[in-house]
Amino acid sequence: MGKWLMWILWPSFIVGGIAEGAFFTLINPRELYLFGEPVQWSATAVYSVGFFAFWAVAAASSAFTCFLQRGAVDVNAPD
Repeated sequence: MGKWLMWILWPSFIVGGIAEGAFFTLINPRELYLFGEPVQWSATAVYSVGFFAFWAVAAASSAFTCFLQRGAVDVNAPD
């Protein structure tokens, strides 16, 4: 379980950091709108929430990749 978790969380952490850097290089957190309203959070809060959101999306992608790599024996094994 630990190895499987590291296969998902470590690469997604790196991708989350890269995605945050690329996104916030182009977008100023003070000019960010959510549902048509300006975001009233501090810049640090926006950066933090943005990082965790990017990390979650990347982790979901990595988890889906691990799921698709399972063999037929693993999929059809009785529980």
